[in-house]
Amino acid sequence: MKERTPRKEVVPIATKKKYKKLNNKEKQLNKEFREEMRERGILPPIKPKLNRKKFAQEVREEWEKEGSLYYLPRALGCMIPSGEFETKITPEQIGVLKVMKLAIEIKRFEEQNKAEGKSDYTIGELYEKAIAPILNL
Repeated sequence: MKERTPRKEVVPIATKKKYKKLNNKEKQLNKEFREEMRERGILPPIKPKLNRKKFAQEVREEWEKEGSLYYLPRALGCMIPSGEFETKITPEQIGVLKVMKLAIEIKRFEEQNKAEGKSDYTIGELYEKAIAPILNL
């Protein structure tokens, strides 16, 4: 008769604890607590939401009036993550990094065209080969 190997002990997989939803009374208590903490200065005040369309329009108008390409690299340097990337990288920083990558890819595209002897190209070609791959990241 063939000897059986002992069965391995079945260990349950750790499951994530499901929390119950807060009822209205608990939500109200939490809200009152947060308000009290803000009054005491423990929590920061509620930050107003940014109107993105208005902000974009204002920045474009300001840039046309007094923007300078000299200061743009310095501003980019302030926005990109520094060092070993040990801190959390924000969506804003990803946006700035994408802009930098776009500049690199457009430069490469134009240099490749010069190497091939092409003096002009269409916007569609530029978009397909340099811009779209970065925007779709």
